[in-house]
Amino acid sequence: MKKIALLSLSLLLSACSTMTPARYSMSVDNNQALKQFQGSKVKLIALNAPVNFDANCRLMGPIQASDGMTIPQFVEKAFNDELKFAGLYSDEGIKLSGALNRIEFSSTSGLTNGYWLIGMELKSSNGKSLIVDNRYDFKSGFDAITACNQTAQALGPAVQDLIKKAVTNPEFVALIH
Repeated sequence: MKKIALLSLSLLLSACSTMTPARYSMSVDNNQALKQFQGSKVKLIALNAPVNFDANCRLMGPIQASDGMTIPQFVEKAFNDELKFAGLYSDEGIKLSGALNRIEFSSTSGLTNGYWLIGMELKSSNGKSLIVDNRYDFKSGFDAITACNQTAQALGPAVQDLIKKAVTNPEFVALIH
């Protein structure tokens, strides 16, 4: 009996793997939105993580951002990459900080769909702040391997949409001036 339990446990544990999305790629829409702020100099210096994020996807294992980053580090790098691409990034000027106040995903919404819910609060060194929440829906799949891989791959587009929601918010300009 012990051998069967040990064998079952080892098979279960050997099935776990980390799901990792591709590296972030800049969004043309975000670049166009940020271009209206030419002349501004801004940098996102830190994003804190929510305390209750569960990175596990079904029984497959955790979803981890690319290059060994945490999801807040992934979002921070993505935001700064968008600022760099638009010519706004600078170590001088306005400093943004904040927190991801929500990170949640599902690979089983409606059985074969999934979503990412990401909420972010940005605080400017000028005293202004902005809160944005974004839900990104995607097709996940029926089986756990496909669904969890699709969930990991959807992180990049979900972050693109979160950044777009922040930089197109009418209150964003107050953060960077």
